[in-house]
Parts: sequence; structure tokens; C-alpha cells
Amino acid sequence: MNVLMLCDRRSTADDVMVSSAVQVMITEAGHQVETMVLSGDELEPCVGCFGCWLRTPGQCVITKDEANSIASKLINSDAVVLVSEITYGGFSSDIKAFLDRNVQNILPIFEIYKGEMHHPGRYKRFPTWVAVGYGDVSEEEKQTFCLLADRNALNMRPSGLLAVTVKDSAGIAGEAERILGVLEVAQ
Repeated sequence: MNVLMLCDRRSTADDVMVSSAVQVMITEAGHQVETMVLSGDELEPCVGCFGCWLRTPGQCVITKDEANSIASKLINSDAVVLVSEITYGGFSSDIKAFLDRNVQNILPIFEIYKGEMHHPGRYKRFPTWVAVGYGDVSEEEKQTFCLLADRNALNMRPSGLLAVTVKDSAGIAGEAERILGVLEVAQ
């Protein structure tokens, strides 16, 4: 299985190393992992121009950063794993900067999905979605993170979906069975 792992900068710090623990776990299970460390400072913010929907379908009109390349790798992966510090119950600014630009992978129309109004995915298939939130945060922030990760995935309708939270890299081992389980289902 081809796994794209998108990490925030903090997850690679020597005192955190959550992304390394996730990558080792997935690699040891026999999957190929491409890891990209995102920097929100290097990604231009979405300007809400809808060019990716109307002028250049599936491609952001902002071409001076790596968002189009990352979005293409994401849609062509079997699974995407987001590794993000939990910030007030949400994704880190590095991960959120990309997610804001990932609108190019959905369509500009709406439809009813599970009783709610959502955009459909642009492509027939969207990779399995795993969000790993980390940090020493409250139970409420953990719950908010998992709910937000699930809600962010709704427009994409991934074949598999999982959101987990851990305090630090040591907590990855405790979630390995769940993470690898959702990846196995995606194969």
C-alpha cells in the first residue's frame, strides 16, 4: 500500500518525534510511506477564488508553492496519514494550511450525503484518511480533534476513516492496531 504521511514541523522535533514513530510502525507493517513535512509558512493561503473549481479544475491557480503537487500525491495514494499537534482541538497551522488548499479535490456542487449538504469528491476514489493528533491536551480537545478530522473527511468520502489522539510518540504503540487495521481494510 502507498501511504502519504503529511506531518507538521513540530512532529519531527527531537523531543516529540511522533511522525517517526508513525512512519516506523507503518513501514514495519510492509507499507510504502512517503513522508512530507509541511510548513504553513511555505504554503500560500487559499484566497477563495474558486479557480481550482472553475478555471483549472483540480488544480489550484496558485502555482508558486507545493500545494498542487501535494494534492496530486494525496489523491493518488492508497492512504493519507495526517500527523498534527492538537491546537485548541484543531489541526496545527501547518496541516490546516494544506487542508484549506485541498478544496481542489472536491467539486463545486452540493449534494445530500448522510442527511447533510456536502460537496462530492472530484474523483471516484479518495484514499483512506487517518488523522493522528498529539499533545498533552484535555479530553475535550481530543474529542474536538477527532470530530473535526471526521468532519473534514466527509466531502472526500474516504474508503476508511480513523482519528486518534496520543500524548506523545510513546502513545503510538497503543494505537498501532487501530491505525494498521484501517490501513489493512483499505488494501
